[in-house]
Amino acid sequence: MLYLLEMMTLRQQNMGILGFLHTTNQTARLSVKLFMGAWLLSCVPVMAAPTLSSSLAASPMLLAQSRITSLREGDQGPAVTELQRRLSRNGLFPTVVNGIYGPATTQAVRQFQRIRRLDVTGIADQDTLDLLGVNLDLIPVGLSHPDHGFISSDSITPNSSREDIRTLQRVLRMFGFNITADGVYGSQTRQAVRTYERTAGLPVDGIADRTTLINMGFNAGGNNVGGSAPTGSSRSPQGRYVAAIITAPSELSKVQQDFPNATVERNNLGEYISIGRFIDPDDADDWADFASDLGYEARVLRD
Repeated sequence: MLYLLEMMTLRQQNMGILGFLHTTNQTARLSVKLFMGAWLLSCVPVMAAPTLSSSLAASPMLLAQSRITSLREGDQGPAVTELQRRLSRNGLFPTVVNGIYGPATTQAVRQFQRIRRLDVTGIADQDTLDLLGVNLDLIPVGLSHPDHGFISSDSITPNSSREDIRTLQRVLRMFGFNITADGVYGSQTRQAVRTYERTAGLPVDGIADRTTLINMGFNAGGNNVGGSAPTGSSRSPQGRYVAAIITAPSELSKVQQDFPNATVERNNLGEYISIGRFIDPDDADDWADFASDLGYEARVLRD
């Protein structure tokens, strides 16, 4: 009897050991499977990353999120030009359509929003643009020059705006052509373009098309949406450095469309229009450059 009990106990112990070993082997195999599974899963994002990125990049939803849906003061380009034209058709924008979202454009947008019972913000948001019939998706992107700013389309012809023609003429002057930046695409400008095209090995027609402009140094992306005037943190009435626009005092009202605080000042050389006085000459330089980009003849004067 005792012998049988001992044998049963030994068998149970053996079964326990075998069960333990069996369980250990199963656990080991399971652990290996889990490890391999985890390792493979960790590789999936890396291996799938290009495909995933490509599919996300092409996702219409993400593209829609990155699309420009509003315009505001400081923006420039063809989209602003179209906005101004639409406002003008409604009799709300009597000033020059120049593609620059300045205070006059803000005021016109505010008036339109007030009449149409929209939130009066001065920002041309999606609701405002829809009511005006401005579809930003259908507006072509213009070109911009690193030294002379944007143009409102990808070509300049005799029918282009005076601002765009002046930009072309200033660029031609950089190449040594003795022409006046008067905003008129006359025989002088046409001949200069023809000479440039002939010398650059381009088709010669005297019209500054996209190919010619890019050859001159223009770049794609002339819609300067989101661009704005410099901050000018050192602006002060006591500043000795003046960002000045060199033009007749009679042009003050026009300048004030872009620089509402502009005033007429005088020095020993004559009268000019000041768009700000600064303690730091670099701030004055920034504002003069900004005015130049808008088509003005601007420089920094020192009292």
